[in-house]
Amino acid sequence: MKKDLDKLMREMKVDAIYAVGSANHSATMYYLLNGANISGIYIKKRGAPAYVIHSSIERGEASKSGLKLINMNKYDTKNIFGKYDDKIKASALFTKMLLDDLGVKGRVACYGDSDLGASYNYLRQLTKYNKKIEIHYEPGKSLIGRARETKDAQEIERIKKVRDKLVKAFNVMLEGVRHMKVKGDIIITKNGKKLLIGDLKAILRKELFESGLVNSSGMIVAQGVDAGVPHNSGKDREVVRLGKTIVFDIYPQELGGGYFFDFTRTICFGYAPKKIMAQYNQVREAQDYAIDQLKVGKKTIDVERMLCKFFEKNCHKTLLRDPKTQIGYCHSLGHGIGLNIHENPSFGLLKTNHEKIEPHIVFTVEPGLYYPDQGYGIRLEDVIYVNKNNKIINLTNYPRKLVAEL
Repeated sequence: MKKDLDKLMREMKVDAIYAVGSANHSATMYYLLNGANISGIYIKKRGAPAYVIHSSIERGEASKSGLKLINMNKYDTKNIFGKYDDKIKASALFTKMLLDDLGVKGRVACYGDSDLGASYNYLRQLTKYNKKIEIHYEPGKSLIGRARETKDAQEIERIKKVRDKLVKAFNVMLEGVRHMKVKGDIIITKNGKKLLIGDLKAILRKELFESGLVNSSGMIVAQGVDAGVPHNSGKDREVVRLGKTIVFDIYPQELGGGYFFDFTRTICFGYAPKKIMAQYNQVREAQDYAIDQLKVGKKTIDVERMLCKFFEKNCHKTLLRDPKTQIGYCHSLGHGIGLNIHENPSFGLLKTNHEKIEPHIVFTVEPGLYYPDQGYGIRLEDVIYVNKNNKIINLTNYPRKLVAEL
């Protein structure tokens, strides 16, 4: 949590945080600037208040951050940047000036949203001109990543509000389809046209946007063969057919930047073939099993292994025994969620995964089975929150029903 920044800085032996970028494009800047819609520079010394260095034209928005303000017109930036043809060198010298003025020295954790090459050369130049600092090396989870991973009560409420709006949009879509006519194995819209995958997406987008959400990272509505490839977003021009699995993976964000929710249900309109129903029930059992394994202090990789063994006992391939498989259970169990759709903690089987279940974290549990050659895929996804009392709470709490009757 943000209130833990100084504690984390002490633990990680970081003397200062330096971050630069736009709150519109960087979740880290949005977080540090408390959602203020500006591009700027954030500087915080350990044990001291944070500053935001902002342009003159953004002084009004900068004040909404609640941080200490430094207007960039305090400096003769035109003269500083006019001295050098090399913009990276000029930026490094300007940053040195800022750090000196704020008395920053020692180990500095740096964050930004520029290109890797430019960032590398900028930090090289900065440490060349400023011998008082060294760049903090973060081989694992970053300081800001650790802070963002745990959510406070206000963040949880924002996530839950996104959930409520998402669920409402999903229900509106389902109810709209239920009122359409059926002809053979296809659904006919009120305009007398065949219902398409793109029509389902359009209904969801409209409902989400009108409630203040936007699918900034995309949306998956994938049917049949497409549903059998985990991150296939689906073909907009494909006709919706009865009895086919449709994976709805919807992950909207608060409009203007902010928190996400992640929700997946698999639906068959009209009816479901017996084989699909049996496989769906296995995925539902797998999700229940995985959630039952969640305990504070437990490694996420251990939960992942146990789920793989569950599927293998039911004759499905997994990444545990076959790391190259593209069928069966062929992705990791879940991921953290917050200002990014994917953030800490992670699951998966990589040896570098040292994540544990901890209080205040929010993450998804999303097992699935994928058989594109057989024309189907199934996934169920719920969002889990671990509260301060170590209780595992399902924030989604939405029915898991395969068939949507028409």
